[in-house]
Amino acid sequence: MAITTIVMDVYKPGSELKNKVVDISDSFNARVGDNQVRLVVKYVERGIVERMEQEQLTPFMMGFVGQPDEEQKVTAETGIAVSYHGSSEDIIGGGKVRMDLPGTMFPQEGAFYGFFGLENSDGKRATTNNVFFRVENDNPDMYVDTLPFRTELQKLLDEATAKSQTTFGDISNAWEALKKEIEDALAKGNTDIDSYLSRLKLAEQSLEQYEKDLAAGKGISQGDLDSALNGIKDGVNNAVDAVTGGLTYLSNDMMTDVNGGYTDLQKLKEFKNSIDTDTNLTRIAFATDTHHEAESNWRQHMTSGLRHVLNPMYVQDAVDAVIFNGDNINNGGGGDKATANYLVQDFSTTVRSLVDSDTPVLINKGNHDNNYKDATVFDDARSLPSQILSNAELAHYFGYDVKDDRIVRDGNSAYCYIELPNNVRMYVLDSYDTPETLDKDGYLDFNARQNSIYGQKQLQWLANTLDVSKTTVLFAHNPVEQVFGTGNAGNEVNHDVLHQLLNAFVSGGNGTINGATGITVKYTFDKAGTIAGVFTGHLHKSSMVVDHTINYVQTTCQAVYADNDHQEERNNKFGTWQEDAFDVIEIDPVKKHVKLKRYGYGEDREYDY
Repeated sequence: MAITTIVMDVYKPGSELKNKVVDISDSFNARVGDNQVRLVVKYVERGIVERMEQEQLTPFMMGFVGQPDEEQKVTAETGIAVSYHGSSEDIIGGGKVRMDLPGTMFPQEGAFYGFFGLENSDGKRATTNNVFFRVENDNPDMYVDTLPFRTELQKLLDEATAKSQTTFGDISNAWEALKKEIEDALAKGNTDIDSYLSRLKLAEQSLEQYEKDLAAGKGISQGDLDSALNGIKDGVNNAVDAVTGGLTYLSNDMMTDVNGGYTDLQKLKEFKNSIDTDTNLTRIAFATDTHHEAESNWRQHMTSGLRHVLNPMYVQDAVDAVIFNGDNINNGGGGDKATANYLVQDFSTTVRSLVDSDTPVLINKGNHDNNYKDATVFDDARSLPSQILSNAELAHYFGYDVKDDRIVRDGNSAYCYIELPNNVRMYVLDSYDTPETLDKDGYLDFNARQNSIYGQKQLQWLANTLDVSKTTVLFAHNPVEQVFGTGNAGNEVNHDVLHQLLNAFVSGGNGTINGATGITVKYTFDKAGTIAGVFTGHLHKSSMVVDHTINYVQTTCQAVYADNDHQEERNNKFGTWQEDAFDVIEIDPVKKHVKLKRYGYGEDREYDY
């Protein structure tokens, strides 16, 4: 069964906060004796995903477990206090944390009543509404013996406390027994580190009381007690270091909880193993039109976007680059910036969380990502600056403002190029190079939901950086209008200039291109260049066209619900490995051959150039 992600708002919505309780029993419950129970929580604030890494926030939960009263509350009088304090290892990206709760969180039958939250070492603390879920009973001897609940370690603490008025030798023996128990458990392979650390914290709290007694002139010497405690700390810390030192962070495995995880990991492994490892090939994982949507009452398929991110990222160490080619989010018809902001951060954070190799991962822009209004949805499709995600905001979320010496950008531009093996240069073009000028009423002049545009600055940069000594491959979200004839020629601004520039590159020579909008681009190519392919999305279909010797390749959407040629059949694949569709492009610059290996719905394709 897929792990359910529970969304909690630290803004604590509810008109009567003191009575607001979130019952998560439909999504999560526990049983007495359960240990390492996985609980996945997504933290938001007024709908915006929490960016925990920036403030070094870690998750915690606190409350009581016992019998609820008539108001479904559990208090200190009817329950036992429990708490969990996590670490940065619990963070899995996109505002989500994955807590593997120890058995101490479920000491007895009844219910958990308390709250979740985030905290950091600087004192910041953000909590949610009160939370309620059931704790069932099964075998009372599985984890506990009699009420009140005491762990084995706590029983040792009880013994040590009882002997605190006798001799140091007795206390020392008790603490040595504690040390041995923890070390023996670690030696047997029990790596519940959080549990041991919380137990040690309880031990130290008991010793604080001993110190107070000593200050009052009772019992053993302070020096002897400090010596005993230091020995215990050293033993436990050494054991913990031995365990944590051998752990490897494998994000591909950790992130299997995203939207239920991989639909078929075995199929994905087979696909990865089929990627040609010939060093003469250059390989690029190409995914487009993911259309991530967090929740939808329209189509269940819309919520599978992040699950599809897992698949191309799984092959990252078998390829030379990974690109998500725009329309990374859906967000309906636009207009709700808070939702778009949340989705963009959710998408980009998930991608970044999955990076576990040196392979560059690039995120391009599409016509959905900026959140401009859709003219087919809104009577007035004009957008105010406050309603969209600006180019600067997307540059931050998609990492264009992150310095990476491998990636050559024009400032913080979405367009860039990167050098790949075998003398291949990979370009990512911004087909929504949108000006953010305003009309007299304060609305944005240009609507990127309906209109694709290449600015003169980008096109001149491309003309200046195209290198005839390289095998060139280009990616853009929107197809070149003059090649695919989408019927939106009036909305595809300066596509004519890009088309002429690419033709000039593969022909060679010097010249000037005058676009229909009045822009001018100059180029100088001392000989004919080579283009292995121009790869685009947007149309939600797979096709290929050769124009002026250049291969223009369309790949269909990752979004299972929106395949324009095979929508009904794709819908029927939902829940299987074929609900996704992305390509690994294998380029052979010597044989001048390209093969597109398809994972998911669709077929392999290949061509010579």
